[in-house]
Amino acid sequence: MPYRGSFVAVGPRIYMFGGDQKNIALSIDCISHTVQTLPSMHVPMSNSSANIINGRIYVIGYCDNNRGKNVMVVFNTATQMWEHEIIKIDFGLAYTWLRCVVMADKIYMRDYYNSFVYDPKKSIWETDEMLNSKKWMNGCVVDDVLYYHYRHENEIRAYDPKQRCWSVVKGLEELLSETTNSLVSRTVSYCGKLVLFFGKRSSWKVRCAEILMERRQGGELWGKVEWYDHVLTGVNFYWSKALAVVV
Repeated sequence: MPYRGSFVAVGPRIYMFGGDQKNIALSIDCISHTVQTLPSMHVPMSNSSANIINGRIYVIGYCDNNRGKNVMVVFNTATQMWEHEIIKIDFGLAYTWLRCVVMADKIYMRDYYNSFVYDPKKSIWETDEMLNSKKWMNGCVVDDVLYYHYRHENEIRAYDPKQRCWSVVKGLEELLSETTNSLVSRTVSYCGKLVLFFGKRSSWKVRCAEILMERRQGGELWGKVEWYDHVLTGVNFYWSKALAVVV
């Protein structure tokens, strides 16, 4: 799989778009372990990012590796076809991509410098200054709340778009003591829980924790570790994205 491609999980399938081959689109069936070639993207796209809303996958990226020409195309998973419209993006996007997430049927994305919000019902881009105040990356969404592991302070941060506020998840001090000096970490939403993967180059081991989130009186977010263990050994640490697939 191309490192610079974008990946989206839909049930037992993983959809892959763009990357080194730019206009390629693939569907990977994780039950039969087969790959299907999909209709090519309308435009060659590199450094893409993607997510899904109501069966439609929105793919955002540089058109033909041109950083000044940013577009978004839509793939319909029901028809397995691309929609005709190419959505132009009028603002510039930095070269470093940090992925996008979906909350309350809106796409929240961030490049290295700024955050942006796309509302597909209104076909408009919006800004959220509070969201933009943190350089969130490699995040996931559980119950319409964005979570990510901020390695520099070694904490799980959360953003609630309804309240438009950031907070730090409490109750995870023991787990996070294990992640000190981790080389890489990724979060993923799985069955209504937050899953944290992290690894250290010194041991070449990847560890995983399943965390149940709860909101307590006063609105504080607390995490409870339900399962934690070492899951992989001897893998490289240049992960692109963590995905939860239903099989």
